[in-house]
Amino acid sequence: MTQNEEAHSDIVGGSTAARRMACPGSYQMEKRLPSSIKEESSSYADEGTALHAAMAYILTNNVIDLDTILGMEFEGYVITNEMMKEAIEPCVDFFDALCDDLERQDGDAPEFLVEQRCQMPGIPGAFGTSDLIFRTPKRSGIVDWKFGVGVPVKAYYNDPDTGAITPNAQLMFYARAAMHTYPHMFEVDNKRWSVELHIVQPRVRDGETHSERNVDVGDLLTFRDDLVRAVSEAQGKDPTIKRGDHCRFAKCKTICPKFTGPSVDMAKLSGKLAERKKGPLGGIDIDWAVAYGELLQLAEIAEMFVNEARTQAHAWLEQGHPITDEAGNPLYKLVPKRGVEKYTDEVGAVRMAMDTFGLTAQEVQTAPQTKSPAQLRAALAEKIPGSSKKAREEKAKEMLRDFTANVSSGTTLAPYDDKRQGVIATAATIARIGEKLAALTGR
Repeated sequence: MTQNEEAHSDIVGGSTAARRMACPGSYQMEKRLPSSIKEESSSYADEGTALHAAMAYILTNNVIDLDTILGMEFEGYVITNEMMKEAIEPCVDFFDALCDDLERQDGDAPEFLVEQRCQMPGIPGAFGTSDLIFRTPKRSGIVDWKFGVGVPVKAYYNDPDTGAITPNAQLMFYARAAMHTYPHMFEVDNKRWSVELHIVQPRVRDGETHSERNVDVGDLLTFRDDLVRAVSEAQGKDPTIKRGDHCRFAKCKTICPKFTGPSVDMAKLSGKLAERKKGPLGGIDIDWAVAYGELLQLAEIAEMFVNEARTQAHAWLEQGHPITDEAGNPLYKLVPKRGVEKYTDEVGAVRMAMDTFGLTAQEVQTAPQTKSPAQLRAALAEKIPGSSKKAREEKAKEMLRDFTANVSSGTTLAPYDDKRQGVIATAATIARIGEKLAALTGR
């Protein structure tokens, strides 16, 4: 079996390196999760994969005119104007600026490798894909594109235990694996050789769109040794379990004693309050400074736990499995989310608005797209004869009815006795619904 054919280890990769090093016990807990949870993906992750593929295509083929990428399909996603403006263009701009800066500072154009699968030495099957590896006569570097919107990702963090600045473990993993797989891109015998770690996250709402941390070859060698020790502990008896920032995306929160244990702390806190209530009401003695501190710490843990529990339960039901009590009585089901009006015949709706009521192209479009059904309905109501606004709006709604449909955006959890009709939604069913909707809308 060649390197490219070797299966990826489930013990550690770039995205799990920080978790394994901080909490070796996470590996054995993850192994106990149902396969539907371990294999779960999301539309956000899938879109991110598509944007990575688009960036790789652009850099590998030296695409200058980015407009040629619009409408192209990568990993099942069509590149839209929004994706271009918010995600791709900022990354390409960063790449161009980086090339200019490196050539100006180091006196030569950098050498680049794009989207390369690299192996971590000493851990069978531990691979990571580096988005961008570069080298000049004076330094090497790794660039990682992040296309998430909500959670900012940085090239470095403050260690909560020591206060020291710690490089992002995922980038350290990629850099060390790249140094092993492509040693010519690094000065592997020079422990002081500079290595730059870059995170570029153009869509993040609250946070830096670019962060950077400088390490050296010696740091990468030490990182690999620490990672090997953590992986060894993860496979042994009674590995360390620790709660921290590395738990944010950990699916094992639902069975981790560091998250389920605080329910005992909550019971203890309730017991304290119960003891104080035994005397007269006015005699309850509460140190609210301490009490609120305990409550807020518990709430923070509970929020992470509950969110992960709901996410996993939703995925479990989507796979066609039931959620029951010990007697087998159903407790939860999936129900449709509130429907959103979508076009079933966008071209027909536009033609009707322009030909029948004389709307102009500017009145039916919010460049470069057709107005939403609600926006187009409002524009139609302005043109339809009649003195009553309500009557005009009803007529506009009737005129658009043949060109739109109310489409649910997905499913959500609900108690089994909820009055809404339950949805039996396996992954295959969802895929078929998506195909039908695509055919219906012509996209």
